[in-house]
Amino acid sequence: MINNAHPGSSLVLLSLIDRVLLRKNKPVSRAELLGILRPEMLPKLSPKRKKDADDADDADGTAMRRFEWNLDFWIKEGLWLKDDDTMISVSSEATERNLPKRVLELLIANARSQTDQAILDDKNTEPFFRAMTCLLVQQGYTFMGGETVLPGKNGNAQKAVNRWLPGERGLNLSNELPTFLQYGDFLGFLEPFGAGYIVDPTRAIEPHLQTVFGSDNKLSLRIFIERLAEQIPLLDGGRYRRLLEPLMQELGWHPREVHQVSPSLSHALVRLESAFRLRFDKASDDTSSMQLQLPEGKHRFVSEVVYLSEVNA
Repeated sequence: MINNAHPGSSLVLLSLIDRVLLRKNKPVSRAELLGILRPEMLPKLSPKRKKDADDADDADGTAMRRFEWNLDFWIKEGLWLKDDDTMISVSSEATERNLPKRVLELLIANARSQTDQAILDDKNTEPFFRAMTCLLVQQGYTFMGGETVLPGKNGNAQKAVNRWLPGERGLNLSNELPTFLQYGDFLGFLEPFGAGYIVDPTRAIEPHLQTVFGSDNKLSLRIFIERLAEQIPLLDGGRYRRLLEPLMQELGWHPREVHQVSPSLSHALVRLESAFRLRFDKASDDTSSMQLQLPEGKHRFVSEVVYLSEVNA
């Protein structure tokens, strides 16, 4: 997904195809979709470049083929529906605004049946989850850590990930790192800041709040985090964290105490409180409360989380 030479990597095409399907508001034939978004006037390769591409088994592909690769990738993943007559459509709950949520939910759902070894070593959507989990674990690239994830060959983004994911589990600078950061921003785990990004999963979390609370409007913070980890297993206590944190410990990373919420999740929860989506309570005699991490080494103990719906916020 994040290797820009492979299908599924283009966020521009992902958004463009989805927007056309939504605005058509009815199933569209594959031929019609290709005609709209891959017209004959699309730039073609020069004869020399076409021969070079053919000689290389078309590894880079033409613009025409790249469009179809991305279309077929997301159809296979299940983002768009295709019937036996090759009519393509979007789900009834799809909107332009909820595309990031739909993509993230889809990728997480598709990974549920994978083995632990596949999550650690496969190269479809797994590199994104591994690398983003690795960033979410670290304090340094949150607001309270003070560092920014900087792209490019002179930046620190590759080291920030590959320090803890060496070898083929890490990201390569040319083909994967730029797309990884773009997807991190798109899916709501990174926020643009200066010349780079800050690790902040607020936008990834917010659309899942209603599902996490279900019929409840108040949960203990521990139960809230457990349910949230089921929805987004890159966060505290989630499956990806349980797989990767032991490997990071072997390389020198030090875990926090069990009652401490990670800096990245702490920051997101405080932002959601500031946006009047959540309210935190603490009982004076509650020994099961957890500790949110705050800037300048400060912290805050919380026992319960109250969900403030958009109507009541």
